[in-house]
Amino acid sequence: MVKPLILVTMGTNDYPFTRLYNAIKNDSLYTDNRCEWFIQTGSCEAPVAPACGVIEKIIPRADMEDLIRRSALVISHCGIGTLNLMLKYRKRVIFVPRVAAHDEFSDDHQLQIAREIKNQRMKVVFPDDQFPLLDYEQIKEDNKLSDPVDITNYDLAEIINQKLTG
Repeated sequence: MVKPLILVTMGTNDYPFTRLYNAIKNDSLYTDNRCEWFIQTGSCEAPVAPACGVIEKIIPRADMEDLIRRSALVISHCGIGTLNLMLKYRKRVIFVPRVAAHDEFSDDHQLQIAREIKNQRMKVVFPDDQFPLLDYEQIKEDNKLSDPVDITNYDLAEIINQKLTG
């Protein structure tokens, strides 16, 4: 049986994201061999590896997209690029927006993005929220490959093209 993959992506900026790392490493599934973890840390230090998994600072976009495709659950910062990939692959995701008050970013644009997310498969953990306990049974059920869907906004693309060429 293939272990369900939990993908954690903290982004690629120069700010650490210790708050997110601490939330995942304190979950009981972090030390459970039933799940596979892939953790992309960016500039965050992750001194304790999961029981079954890999920690990498940066990976190529194609590799990230493959990991997203294979993942049962994604835990992520609230970057727009990641949000687009979650929509494309219809993944269950827990977003944790980076915030300036915790020295995780220079501004709170990820909070602005997070406030706009309304989707049954996307949960947002705001700075004052408790990180949810991960449920192995639910994660196991979501361990399916997904074919991408086209999320291109063709009307907006045409407007931008007209403005750039007009």
